[in-house]
Order: sequence, then C-alpha cells, then structure tokens
Amino acid sequence: MESFSTPTRWNLNNLLQCDSDLEEFKNYISCIKANLLEIEECEKLNPLNESELNAISQIIKQVESAESFYYCLTTENVDPSLLTSLNTSISMLKSQARFIVASLQERISNMSEKQFTNWSNSINQKVFIEELLMDTQRTSKEEKIISNFAKETLSNLEEIYMQVRNNLMVKGNFDKEENEISFAEANSLALSHPEPSKRHCVLRDLNQTLQTQVEVFASIYNSMVGLRLKENNVKNADYLEESLKLNGISKQSLNTMWDTVDTNIHVLSKYLNIRAGEVGKERISWHELMTSSQEVANEITYSQAIEGIIDSLADIDINMCEFVKEAIEKGWVDAEQRKTKPPGGFCAPFIPEGESRISLNYDNSIDSARRLAHELGHAWHFKQMKNVPSLRFSDDTFEMTTAETSSIFFETVYIDYVIQNTNDVSVKKAILEAKIERSLNYLMSIRGAFLFEDKFYGHRKSGPLDANQIEELSLESLEKAYGNSLSEYEPFVWIKYVQFYQANIPFYNYPYSFGFLLSIGLLELAKKDKLFNQKFQWFLSETGVMPLEQLIQKHFKIELSKPEFWQQSIQSVIQDIEEYNKIF
Repeated sequence: MESFSTPTRWNLNNLLQCDSDLEEFKNYISCIKANLLEIEECEKLNPLNESELNAISQIIKQVESAESFYYCLTTENVDPSLLTSLNTSISMLKSQARFIVASLQERISNMSEKQFTNWSNSINQKVFIEELLMDTQRTSKEEKIISNFAKETLSNLEEIYMQVRNNLMVKGNFDKEENEISFAEANSLALSHPEPSKRHCVLRDLNQTLQTQVEVFASIYNSMVGLRLKENNVKNADYLEESLKLNGISKQSLNTMWDTVDTNIHVLSKYLNIRAGEVGKERISWHELMTSSQEVANEITYSQAIEGIIDSLADIDINMCEFVKEAIEKGWVDAEQRKTKPPGGFCAPFIPEGESRISLNYDNSIDSARRLAHELGHAWHFKQMKNVPSLRFSDDTFEMTTAETSSIFFETVYIDYVIQNTNDVSVKKAILEAKIERSLNYLMSIRGAFLFEDKFYGHRKSGPLDANQIEELSLESLEKAYGNSLSEYEPFVWIKYVQFYQANIPFYNYPYSFGFLLSIGLLELAKKDKLFNQKFQWFLSETGVMPLEQLIQKHFKIELSKPEFWQQSIQSVIQDIEEYNKIF
C-alpha cells in the first residue's frame, strides 16, 4: 500500500483564521456579535433585504463553526473559566440570530398581500422565503421567543452538568497507592483496565463518588426535562414529536423498529447465555459483558487501523478511501491520548470550510480502531453535505439518524474486514465477540436508555423525581432492554451518559439503534447494487432537504414503517451469534 503521513495530532491553526491564539478566536466571536447587532438594527427599521438575509445566513454558519471550534478546545489544556465564557458567548449569538429571524417572521405575518409580494419579489434566494413562511405558519413569535429562551437555558444547564461532572475527583487505590483521578479517567479505567479486579475496584470507587452528588445531577436533569415539557405544552406537542421531526422519521417507523427488536430479544439474549456459560456462570453482569473483550490482547497500531479502514472501503467506494487519506494527512484527526479528552470520541463539523475535526484517545485496541472508523464515517457525511444558504441552524435540520447511519456503516465495513482477514482463530473469535457486543449495545443498552428517557418524561409531567426514583427507573429500563438476562446492571447510567444532558438534541439515543440497523441493511445493498456508492452519496448530501424516511424511499426503495427491513438487519446480528457459537 502506498505510504502517507499519519500525524496523531490535529491541526486547528488553519480553521477560522484563528491560528493557535485564543485571543483571535475571541475576536472572531466579537466580529460575529458586531455584525449581528448591525443586522438587528436594520431589521427594526425595514424588512431585511437580500443582502442582509445573505449576511445573517453567513453569520449562522460562522456561529456553527465557532461552536465546533469551541468543542475542539474542550479537549485542549484551556482554562475552564475561559471555556465557560466562550460557550456562553456562542449560546447568546445563537439566541440573538434566532430572535432576528423570529422578528422578521412576525413582520412578514403582518404584511399586506401587496407588501409581501413587493418584498418577496426583491429576494432572489427563494429558499429564504420558503424557510420564513414555513416557520411562520408553524409557530408564533411568542413561541419562538420561548423556544430561544429554552435553548439558551438548556445550553447553560448542559454546561453546569459538564462542570460538575468534570470537577469530580474519584479517590481510590490506583497505581498501588491512594490518589485521585478525574471522572473521565475513572470511567475509562472501569471499562478498559487490562486487569478485571482493577476494573471492578475503579467502578466501585466511581459509583461511590457519584453517590455523593446524585441529588445535584437529579436537579439538573429534572430542570432540563421540565423545561422541555413546558415548552412542549406551549407548542401543544408531544415530548417525542420534536425528536422524531429532527430525525426525519415517523413514530410508526420508530415503533416498528423497537417492536422488531423486542420480537427477537430472546434470540439475541442467547449470546448472553453463551458468554455466561464460557465463564461458568448462570448469568453475567453488565460490567462483565462490557469489559470481557478487554481480556484478549489484539493490538492494532494507529497506522494499521488507518490502512485497514482504507482497504476495507475499497470495494464500496474508492472516493471514500481517498477521503480517509486526505483527512489523516491534513491533520483532521487528534488520536493522542490526553486526560482532557472525554470518553469515546467525536467529530466536529466545519461545513463552510469543507472540513471536520475528529477527537479520540487511541490506545491500539480494536475498540479504538472501530471508533476511528466511526468518526471518519461522520466526517464523510459532513463532506457530502452542501454549504447552502439557510436561515436555520443545523440543530433544527440535522438528522442524527442519517449521521449515525454513515458512521456505523464505516465501522461495520471495517470490523467485517478485520474479521475476514484474521487467521488466528482465538483473535478472530475475540473480534467477533467485540462486534456482537457492539451490536447488542446498539440494540439493548441504547434501547434501555430510550426506555428510561421515555419513562422519565412521562413521570416528570407530575413533578420532579428524586435520585432514588431516577435510579430505579434506569435499572428497570435496562432490565427490560436486556431481556432480564444479566445478573446485575450498570448503576448511575443517567449520570454517566452525557447524551441525556445534550441541550440541542432530546432523546439522544434511539438514532444510534436506528442508524445501526439501517447501515447493516444498506451494507447488504452495497454488495449487490453497482450504483450504491452514488446513491449513498446522494442520500447523505440531501440531509435535511427532506425527512430521512422519504430519502431512504427515494434512493433505495426501502419502506421503514414495515418490519421486513428491520428483521433482515437483525438477522445479520443473529448470524454473527451463530458463527461465534461455532468457533471453539
């Protein structure tokens, strides 16, 4: 294979013309603020003209890039108080931009037919008019003001959660002596330490630390959900409605997917029984399930992972291969291990700049290699998205279901490639084990998160829940999702999973399961359809143009409201379990 540069540290200096000086980034934010104030003054006098509409469209994209840049800075050694200040400034810019658009919509709604005709005829970019009219018909100015207030408050609550969580120090006997480590370090060690006894000790110490702060986290989560429910009451909307709309799917399709998972839960649970039998137990715990693959060494260096990802994509789309090379060579990926990084990884989009930035703690494990493929899948999706004029933030149009389809597609292609090209039977079994457990994570763990959140919203309508009630709901939901097949379940999921505290995205869970099963189905199509690569690119490029459900029907003729497609995808997981059971 042709060699190429594989830097492990990302390059932030060529983004937003900010170099490495945060003063320049603060100036960048200040310039956005000044431009917004100028447009706000114009809007007070007259309806915005096309030049001003283009300006605010451009500002919205700049704010989104600033938000992504801020997210990248959270993994660097930056003063937390400065990060808080930057996050607050960006949140205020988003609220201000939304307020300007809401004011213009109010002005439009009060125009006479003649006034509106004259104004609209002066606007060549008709997408602006379509967006303004679409939102005007749907919500009043008062509702928009309330919605903007809610978004800003939710963002502040998310920041409080992050501060409380990141400031937690876990005491324990680490490295043979008593010391303290951060929440992120403890959470990572509890799942990835090579010694099982150490993993259990760290998990115990972490949970004991969280127990001291449960009411604080309960207060934050109660406040976030309570605010969303009040906003829904104003809009006369169901609490799932906004999430379904954001993800471009119907409630029928979501229910069909979950019903199909439930129908197969007894078959999927057979794997949990197999794993228990392998260790001489009747049932294993959640923690044993999540960490058992750590006990089999299978080192994959960063360079090997990149080469494997590129090779795995070659039969799907050569353009994907070239894209991965470009992303690595140009410093889009930060694989360096640092304590400042959160668990897992992320991909921050810079759509106007045509780039992304990926962060993960790469540790030469198969899981790190999988995460790298996953985040590169996100970056591929962002690359396909067109930088088109819009008066809406991507928060309002970006479909996580589509994003997770792209990312999980990449990771599945890569894992299947590794399994097929591994000759050592024990290693092959270990990787297949990791693949199955990843699949069950999407179908069971995330199912548990959805069930918990769904139940919590229902109970929260009657008032706040205390920490014990929240924990009880969480454990009940996990037990159902795993078909009551584990001996014990993970405590404090509702604190550990940052997804529950996402300000911009309610129900940040089921899109992963949806994207997982959808990606498996599309991968099967890719093996048969010679035009798949073109269809997949078109599908991703039209994110937000029409709902995902319609795009899937348009490009692939798949009906997501019927169980046949979902059953076919789940059958692939069942086949993996059967293959695993045959390997001795």
